[in-house]
Amino acid sequence: MTDPNYTALLLIIDRSGSMVTIRDEMVGGLTAMLAAQAAEQGLLTVDVVTFDNLIEVQCSMASPEDVVIALEPRGATALFDAIGLGVSGFGHTLAALPEHARPGVVQVVVVTDGEENSSQEYTADAVRAIVTEQTERYGWDFVFLGANQNAVLTGAHLGFEADSSLTYAADGLAVDAVSATLTRYVSDVRKSAKRGFTSEERRDAVDGK
Repeated sequence: MTDPNYTALLLIIDRSGSMVTIRDEMVGGLTAMLAAQAAEQGLLTVDVVTFDNLIEVQCSMASPEDVVIALEPRGATALFDAIGLGVSGFGHTLAALPEHARPGVVQVVVVTDGEENSSQEYTADAVRAIVTEQTERYGWDFVFLGANQNAVLTGAHLGFEADSSLTYAADGLAVDAVSATLTRYVSDVRKSAKRGFTSEERRDAVDGK
């Protein structure tokens, strides 16, 4: 039986060149979200994968207090490879744990400001199959945050639920709003009280209020 008080969180974060305009706000927002989660009850470990046309694991099974979000925008957007490799690697890490030490809650958050343009190993169909299996077979929760696109449509194409996909504007105020919304969402899921993104949160993510 898994540990109901343990949440494992995977962040898959875009660091492609276009992220330069919101880099500081994104780093600050994700850092604030992790600080808020560190203050919540229960065990939390964090994995961070960043991507452009290359995929990099920044940390694995780290305490939220020890995670440093580092984004240096560069390169293209290998979104499919980032999700495919990130989720597969994360799954292998968790599977290696004894069953009693495995997390009762698993969350994956994907943050991007652009569309796929450079993956070499994974297609959209392959990503959708992975996300669907982890959701339906293992009960993982997936979040897709996307700017400069319809995130609900993109997320649906990749197997993410519409309620857990959010379009945001690529500006500082909108990113700040998304940070607060993501903090609320992650907290709810950790408490087994999942609530999808509300219409007000969707509006603020675009208007930056």
